Amino acid sequence: MFKPLIKSFFLGKAALEIGRERIDDYIDTLTARADECKSSGGDRVEEAKEYVKSMAVDLSQKVWQRSESLENEMKEKIRRQVADFSLGALGDTTEINELRAEIATLRAEIAELRSSLKVVV
Repeated sequence: MFKPLIKSFFLGKAALEIGRERIDDYIDTLTARADECKSSGGDRVEEAKEYVKSMAVDLSQKVWQRSESLENEMKEKIRRQVADFSLGALGDTTEINELRAEIATLRAEIAELRSSLKVVV
């Protein structure tokens, strides 16, 4: 249920990033192509259409790749956080077990002292 929603989030984020990076380049290129079309005539119109189509395909591929990259980065970050948490919990468990062992040792020593005091009295 969440996977399509998450995928859409990463696609949107990637689209915004790619759009910000590429919009100026595309506008400059299209403006230059439009100026050429005005001066050259009908042949240039077809070339401009093909160029726009190729740019759209290129843009969609870059958006998809960036989306995959962002998703993988987020997954890795989450994995690291889970691993850090797990290691922390493991450390806490080890410390707790060590404390339990020490408490058991102290109880045994107390019991031994009590028994030795009873013998003396």
